[in-house]
Amino acid sequence: MQPEILLVIPVGRSHYIVPPLGLGYLATALRDQGFERVHILDCLKERQTLSDFRKAVVQLKPRVVGFQIFSSGFDAVTRSVDLVKDVLPGVAVVLGGPHVSATGTQVLSDIPQADYGFAGEAEPGLPLLMRCLLREAPISLEEIPGLLWRDDNGPRENERAVVENLDSLGLPAWDLMPPQTYPDAPQGAFYRQWPIAPIASSRGCPYSCTFCGSPVNMGRRLRFRSLPHLFAEMELLVTRYGVKEFHFVDDMFNASKTRVLEFCRMLEEKNWGVNYTFPNGLRLNTIDEEMLAAMKRSGAYAFTVGIESGSPRILEAMNKKLTVDMIRQKVRLIHDASLEPSGFFIVGFPGETRADMRLTLDLAKSLPLKRAHFSNFLPLPGTEATRRLLESGEIGNVDWTQLAYSSVPYAPQGISREELKAFQRRAFLEFHLRPRVLFKLLTEIRSINHLKSIMRRIRDYLIGPPKQEL
Repeated sequence: MQPEILLVIPVGRSHYIVPPLGLGYLATALRDQGFERVHILDCLKERQTLSDFRKAVVQLKPRVVGFQIFSSGFDAVTRSVDLVKDVLPGVAVVLGGPHVSATGTQVLSDIPQADYGFAGEAEPGLPLLMRCLLREAPISLEEIPGLLWRDDNGPRENERAVVENLDSLGLPAWDLMPPQTYPDAPQGAFYRQWPIAPIASSRGCPYSCTFCGSPVNMGRRLRFRSLPHLFAEMELLVTRYGVKEFHFVDDMFNASKTRVLEFCRMLEEKNWGVNYTFPNGLRLNTIDEEMLAAMKRSGAYAFTVGIESGSPRILEAMNKKLTVDMIRQKVRLIHDASLEPSGFFIVGFPGETRADMRLTLDLAKSLPLKRAHFSNFLPLPGTEATRRLLESGEIGNVDWTQLAYSSVPYAPQGISREELKAFQRRAFLEFHLRPRVLFKLLTEIRSINHLKSIMRRIRDYLIGPPKQEL
């Protein structure tokens, strides 16, 4: 059966290839409104080139094609949209994802062949647009929340939707993205059991870290799924798809201690024998011994935490609401609970000096961390840090394709991009080539394909990503 609506993870290159939760929720929203002929095409998983994608579009002949865009994949999406319009001139093209939420109506000017876009949460608005386009329902475009569209005066953006009751979204369409069909290249690089499913128990983040794009996409209002609803999804994934490990992609999973403890109690009672971890990271300031002990008992095995910097001055500039002493204390708590902490770090933050970066590396090496992720600062669209750089004139137009953590799209004044990349390389090697850390890393490689995935990541961090062939 040919789909009416094709939802696409575009052609490109990524360190991690995981089921696209966002498209899964959109597919469910469409099905709930009677659009049964929905298909998800994950070009990353299928390792498609643009030529392969062209063949797929010709074969499927959808009436609507929707693309999820991350800033680093902007060029690939632009070329994909042009391709769709070339082979199926009458098709409607809809854009969504983090880049669209961050840039708003600009994306319709940057990709003129696209017809529509959605900023923010699109589950309420996309079915309305499809009713308008595919069922000729008498719906005004002005009434569709979050819609980006054009009229005679140019691109317009409607007020964004905020989904208050996350349970109302239902469960992602897992039948369109079965976890067991994905390679062992998860977001956090390492895992304990397979298959893995990403899962979200909340949306939003109330914090204001100046470098982070999350509030731009999901807002600052923190909203939780009910635990019975969350466990219904987990049970489906365990019983129908054989999932043995969950990767929670929340920005604020541990915001409520009471909720975390109840989650752990319920999961222990299920006795599924699953593991879980947090590739997006956890907030350090809300962690305590009781919470860690409960998470350990219920199957958690590793925590990644957002440390970002070893410089008190830069932590303050980032608005992290952390001190170096608090970082040391909380990481030690995680380690003492046998939960194998890893850390996220940023180098090259605006205003940073060589001494600040050295403080970051020294802090990372002094902590009982299993791994350290040293990412170059990215001027992500819509963030406070990027806004300040644009207003000061320190940066101009951003090359979206360079917004990958192994690239160097920006360097602070007084430091060259080449020097910054050299420091990232040095930090990676200086941290991970210590015998204790290296041995632990090697013992966690699960397969030949997993090893290949790890080696690709290492290559990118040390040398930089290769030129992408589309």
